[in-house]
Amino acid sequence: MKRSKIRFVGVLLLALLLVGCGSSATINTYTDPSFTKGSIKRIAVFPMANFRAAPGEARTLERQISQSIQRLDPGISVIGPSEATAAINEHGLADKWAEFLRNYTSSGIPNTELLFQIGDLLGVDAIIQGEVVNVLQRDGVYGLYSGLTTVTVRYSLLGTDSGLLLWEASSDGRKETATTLESAPPLIDVILLAQEKINESLPF
Repeated sequence: MKRSKIRFVGVLLLALLLVGCGSSATINTYTDPSFTKGSIKRIAVFPMANFRAAPGEARTLERQISQSIQRLDPGISVIGPSEATAAINEHGLADKWAEFLRNYTSSGIPNTELLFQIGDLLGVDAIIQGEVVNVLQRDGVYGLYSGLTTVTVRYSLLGTDSGLLLWEASSDGRKETATTLESAPPLIDVILLAQEKINESLPF
């Protein structure tokens, strides 16, 4: 009888600890009807916005998106974030680009004049810009709920000749800990989970 009681208590404790676990990511995409594969020969990848990444994390994100582009179309020449950022800083456009991102995030309408200017400066057909939005992190509470992190990652492909939004993808990443004793999963892990879905959906 005592053994059965102990076994039952053990199972109950385990159930309280293991209330949920796992990870997932969704994907939604938009492609402008005018966009055609092969139309982009040179593209600039800009640093992820709204995310203060450690240097190693930033390099991982940038490397993944750049490699995914070139894997899909080896003919595309990719300018990395360091080179693109250095160029706009050198020409005094950093503040204008920051303002562009703020306005575009709120309105969804790109500043075509600045896009044309940066396209000419970098010699690219398009810019791809990622951003992190809708972050939620919750530490686990024993017996109630597990640690949880959710985030939305969005990438926009902007034409520097047309000024159009050529393609956009939004991915909701979610990761939950295996027990109720753990802290929220690291944000970078969930961003990478969401970006993986986006990498698979690139339009090239």
